[in-house]
Amino acid sequence: MDYQVFSLSERSDLIEQVANLDNNSWPVFLQNSDAVSWSSFYSELSDYVLVLTQSDNVIAVGFTVPVTWNQKAERLPQSIESVIQQGIKIKEIGETSNTLIPVGALVDSKVQGKGLSSIVLKEMKKLANSLNIDTLVVPVRPTKKSSYPLQSIHSYAHWRREDGLLNDPWLRVHERLGAEIIHISECTLQVNSDLSNWSSWTNMVFPESGQYIIPGALSYIEVDIASNLGVYREPNVWMKHPM
Repeated sequence: MDYQVFSLSERSDLIEQVANLDNNSWPVFLQNSDAVSWSSFYSELSDYVLVLTQSDNVIAVGFTVPVTWNQKAERLPQSIESVIQQGIKIKEIGETSNTLIPVGALVDSKVQGKGLSSIVLKEMKKLANSLNIDTLVVPVRPTKKSSYPLQSIHSYAHWRREDGLLNDPWLRVHERLGAEIIHISECTLQVNSDLSNWSSWTNMVFPESGQYIIPGALSYIEVDIASNLGVYREPNVWMKHPM
């Protein structure tokens, strides 16, 4: 499909459209996670935000972060916040990066189903090449895991269809581009908040302590009535793309 691609720093006039797509693409509770430096994509890290447009309408966005990584799975960043913090620090000190980590690939709902998610990933590879970065590794959020919140992410990530491809559609997009699973994390985002917030975000009540399944979550939240606290831990599947 026809589109134009820019960095957000090149098209700061599109910030409002990008922010609207960003806000509308995540469950509300995730917008209150421990990734408190996400706003840096609109300032320090705007060079690494890819914006795809048609007639100046934003149709897709890719949030990426250049970091330094030693290629060992056990040394991957522990959280999305740590990814962003590393990117900010590397830019501040002018350190050379060897790895690009995309932490969000968003497609406007009006143009979904046209292969844009694959296009965004391909544009991320082009960005990595332009930065002389030779590794693209992605903490993938499996889109259909929310339908199976009680299943282990370690098993779910490896479910396959009869044709042999990964069952989860977003994992499968990466797999079709040659990516392989290299690590599975049980928590790369965490949301800790009081129960009134959780009720507001989910339209649910939490009258007793225990585990609750909430809309849009990849796993359950743990509720502690005595502490007036609900805790959610978001898993991710790290996939490395061939360059």
